[in-house]
Amino acid sequence: MVELETMKREYRKLMLSGLLILLLAFALLIFAPFGRLSLLIGLVLFPIALVPLELARRTAHRMVLLALSEGDGKA
Repeated sequence: MVELETMKREYRKLMLSGLLILLLAFALLIFAPFGRLSLLIGLVLFPIALVPLELARRTAHRMVLLALSEGDGKA
């Protein structure tokens, strides 16, 4: 159960960081505070934002597998 709680915290941190980077990229593209440079920075931030989101997805998958394996003995 402790490992599941640790993974839950890791999942939340990864999701938060990925979504914040994605929000920053959208804000740069919409408001363009630096002109054309904003477009370039926004385009670079999109793939960077996908890395923690993908890691969060994999962590969630591991959490499900762990929860199901722990639940087998209790059913």
